[in-house]
Amino acid sequence: MSLIEFFKEKQLAILFHLLSLLIISSVLYLYNENGSLVIVIDLILLFFFFTPIIVKYYQLSKYYNEIKNISKQIKEKTYIADIVEEPPFFSGKFFYNILNEATKYMNDCMFSLKNSQRDYTDYIELWVHEIKTPITALKLILSNHKTPENILIQEELLKIEGYVEQALYYARSSTLTQDYRIETFTLDKAVNLAIKSLSLSIIRANGSIYKDNLDLKVTSDSKWIIFILKQLIDNAIKYRHNPLKLSFIAKKVENGTLLLISDNGIGIASSDIERIFKRGFTGTNGRNYVKSTGMGLYLCETLCKKLGLRISVDSQEDTGTTFKIYFPDKLRLFQESKQNI
Repeated sequence: MSLIEFFKEKQLAILFHLLSLLIISSVLYLYNENGSLVIVIDLILLFFFFTPIIVKYYQLSKYYNEIKNISKQIKEKTYIADIVEEPPFFSGKFFYNILNEATKYMNDCMFSLKNSQRDYTDYIELWVHEIKTPITALKLILSNHKTPENILIQEELLKIEGYVEQALYYARSSTLTQDYRIETFTLDKAVNLAIKSLSLSIIRANGSIYKDNLDLKVTSDSKWIIFILKQLIDNAIKYRHNPLKLSFIAKKVENGTLLLISDNGIGIASSDIERIFKRGFTGTNGRNYVKSTGMGLYLCETLCKKLGLRISVDSQEDTGTTFKIYFPDKLRLFQESKQNI
């Protein structure tokens, strides 16, 4: 609060005081009072009027600046009422009590919401683990009775399994700090496991794989990286040109390692490329070629951010797409999440 703003707030009181001062001075002059005495009286009245106003301004300004500084320093704004001391002036106490009540209500709502979210996540995780049992059983039955029809059914089961896994990772994406295991591993290991899990779909797409320099080591959660790679491979299969060609190339860059995942697919429209990581965005390809949920790439970017990685994309229509995942040498894991705790 500036001094000018404060005086603007008090302008009506100041105006009435100056008006009363003018009336008093006029009356004294009418009664032939000494001019010097009138001036002295006016100065005394002005002093006793403006002194408490200025003291009040500094009192309010100090308190409001304290609140402003605390608000800038803390991430969780709901803690302000707990940190700021109760003001010594009445109007401040009134609003301080209201702020405390509002903060308590908001914290109760947040606590209830977090509990509901945790219950929902627990249910999704339980449901996913339960549904995996019949899916695995069906896959075993189909693998023991290999017919053209069963192979098609097995491929559809893989799609179901992928969507189930996607639901699990989406539910966990907001509580990733509770389910991670950081380790150092070679990119070759993660790429091979991702390819193996989608091998049937790659074979049916007449896919060929090229790998180069994947012996480089990175530090992250291998399970989450495999999931991200599976989403990118699945997209390459969906939006492919036959035969499918996939390449995985790693290289050292400044302060980190870069993994490039490229395909020879239909590419991404230039009008869509800025929005492909948005939740639920399907774009031109999702509407024209295959039914898409728009969740895969959203999860890829969300998980990369949580893991302290960066993902970007280069693409040209009818030429192909290259996704780039940057692994920093010094991992800043869950930086955003830690600030919110």
